[in-house]
Amino acid sequence: MSRAGARWPVCIGLLLVLVGCTTTIDHQVAVRPSPAGSPGPVPSMSSVLPSTIATSGGGAAPTATAPTATAPPVLPWPQPPAAALPASRAHRLQAAVQRIAEVAAAAGMRGVTAAVVSPQGSWTGAVWVDGAGVPLVPEAMMGIGEATDTVTAAEVLVLAQAGRIDLDAPLSRYLESPLLSRGPTVRQALSHTSGIPDFLTQSLMDAIKADPTRSWTAEQALNLAPDLITQTGLPFRLSMSNYLMLGMLIEKITGLGYAAAVQRDLLSGNGDGRMVVQDAQLPGPPLAAPDRSDGVVPDGHFVPNRAIASSAGAAGGIAADALTLARWGYRLYGGLVLSPDWTTAMSTPITEQYGLGTFIVGDGPQGPPMHS
Repeated sequence: MSRAGARWPVCIGLLLVLVGCTTTIDHQVAVRPSPAGSPGPVPSMSSVLPSTIATSGGGAAPTATAPTATAPPVLPWPQPPAAALPASRAHRLQAAVQRIAEVAAAAGMRGVTAAVVSPQGSWTGAVWVDGAGVPLVPEAMMGIGEATDTVTAAEVLVLAQAGRIDLDAPLSRYLESPLLSRGPTVRQALSHTSGIPDFLTQSLMDAIKADPTRSWTAEQALNLAPDLITQTGLPFRLSMSNYLMLGMLIEKITGLGYAAAVQRDLLSGNGDGRMVVQDAQLPGPPLAAPDRSDGVVPDGHFVPNRAIASSAGAAGGIAADALTLARWGYRLYGGLVLSPDWTTAMSTPITEQYGLGTFIVGDGPQGPPMHS
């Protein structure tokens, strides 16, 4: 069964970059195309909203959006402050998250943790319960799903920035796999234009449900990808196999495991360390239990469980609490991880809806609508 027929039974991780917003998070946002001759939209913000939602649905990819009326601040942004946002703004944010939860309840969402990090301060909150009916707290750790792509993409760009990876070289220069027979490049894998088929199939779902404590390797998961390799290049085709292969690329170039590489190069500067690569690292309590409606069985050590986290790997295996994820988004899109040019490249559209590890949504005033 293809991805369309298989559901990824993890909590949703949504990393939403709101550029130039003022006092609320519930306003219209859109990509702002850059002037002629520039490389693409510049990601910038006065707040970052990552939400980690306790439901059995698939993880949402990171998204860069921007209102059209505000010029972007210059990269890099200031370091995220330790101060909390004023109580009046925190109250409005909590009310906004409550409204989001009420709307999404019809789709089966049981609860939400959310956080905002801005130059003016931060906020975090929670509403409702996890999959076991336990009231959620802002510190609850969950799988962040495909928001993991931001970390994998950033690490590849760190290595490219250092001259160790050529984004326009075929992946087969670095890795051996029958899935690379059509010669997709590193950049095409980053932008989901490689034509590599998705390993997320019903066979994988059945194996995960049969043994929720199993530790999967990237190679084992990729072996379940169907033999349906399509032409490289446009259009956009979302495939988690791209990011599993990029994780393998990171390991090949650095000589380190994926977890060790991203912790060394990216996550060590992200605050309290509550952003971990499962199953090489254990998330710390409190853990948000998954919804069991899709047959997901928690193991008490990983979120949602070891089989899901390890098979997702560099495509979806990271766990975090909402505030740590928000801090990561602020640092990444604020030019505090990569140089300004490489930061800009992440949200420069390669297809209508995607850059490098980043979904781009909204209606730009100088171009066609862009949808995720």
